[in-house]
Amino acid sequence: MAHRTGALEKLLDRLHVFPFRCQLCTTRFRAYWPGTLANLSETDRREYVRLAASFQASLLAEARFRMEGRTTELSMNGCTFESDRTLLVGTLLELTIKPASMGAPITVETAVVRSVRKGSMGCRFVSLQPDECHRLSRVILNLLVGQHIRAFHLSP
Repeated sequence: MAHRTGALEKLLDRLHVFPFRCQLCTTRFRAYWPGTLANLSETDRREYVRLAASFQASLLAEARFRMEGRTTELSMNGCTFESDRTLLVGTLLELTIKPASMGAPITVETAVVRSVRKGSMGCRFVSLQPDECHRLSRVILNLLVGQHIRAFHLSP
């Protein structure tokens, strides 16, 4: 589900027409959904579900400071980067994600640190070249398929 924008979408809520966003192609759309959906928290800024992942990654902060770590959650719009050091909220960086399933790493030209916890940072992607975006969507698709297969095998 995507964030509601404007009075029209709040009115459409009453008709059970809710805003959604495709987790792969990033297209925003509205669809009828019978029943009610939980209200989005005003503090949750994410438009995409972050999927569990475990990829080697590195970042270059402000074109001078390099860090190695792991991407442990990933979406089309951001990730969680785990490392023994963290940066300040608002720091701009270049992020390189190295998924095992792909030959070349995915480079996010510009990302920004949005949250910091001990040993991890939440990063939002700001600028991504179209070919990198396409490759990222393939990784997200693989994560979604893997998540579905695990859920299928765990069900009775």
